[in-house]
Amino acid sequence: MIPMGKKAQVTFIMAAALFILIIAALIFYVANYYKKNAAEPLIFERASIENYISSCVKKTAEDGLLLLGKHGSLFPENSLKAKNIGIEYYNENKVPGIEKLQNDLSSYIDNNLALCLNDFEDFKKQGWDVEKGSISARTQINQEDVTFEVEFPLKVSSSEASISFERFASRVNIRLKYIHELITKIVGFDAKYKRHIDMSTLDGYDVDVTVIDYEGALIYNIKDSKSMIMGKPYAFRFAVK
Repeated sequence: MIPMGKKAQVTFIMAAALFILIIAALIFYVANYYKKNAAEPLIFERASIENYISSCVKKTAEDGLLLLGKHGSLFPENSLKAKNIGIEYYNENKVPGIEKLQNDLSSYIDNNLALCLNDFEDFKKQGWDVEKGSISARTQINQEDVTFEVEFPLKVSSSEASISFERFASRVNIRLKYIHELITKIVGFDAKYKRHIDMSTLDGYDVDVTVIDYEGALIYNIKDSKSMIMGKPYAFRFAVK
């Protein structure tokens, strides 16, 4: 029989070893994620330049999707202030439709893609000239993903040649339409049965849902492990009251 002190020591060592393994696995995962998603060296070829711009489209789209999920809206109108985070109120007459979400995400890209491109400083360092037109994004929310097409006339010139582009595209594997269907059902049920949770509907969707009672409102947090974004499950919050 191991003395109690020894048992405690063995338990502590096992816990410490497990903690170290978890940290090591997390570091390995993050390193591989960023390695896989790191931009390739920029060279004066169509594929290289197109990949550079498309990577910025994807990053901007992911940022927009994360903000949408964090606040329930990209352009808040009526938000609950919870721990310094604004969470949009939804009700029977105010669940943003798919078309509105698409338009909002498109507007986000129109307004923020240039930030990622940083006025093409990486191109200028190569000695290239850039002529650019206006940005006009189109978002399509599907059952299994969200696709983005960006009309962006662009001409990149070196001392020897020029390459022209008209549009760029990217896709993010987020089941936003699937999540939106669940949100619509939750809000519809709340409109009929105030402060009641429709467990039968929640159980019918393969997502994790947490509900918090906060200052007279219910905050729903939907987390989808089948929608990974920047290495984490996608989360969408909204409030009802």
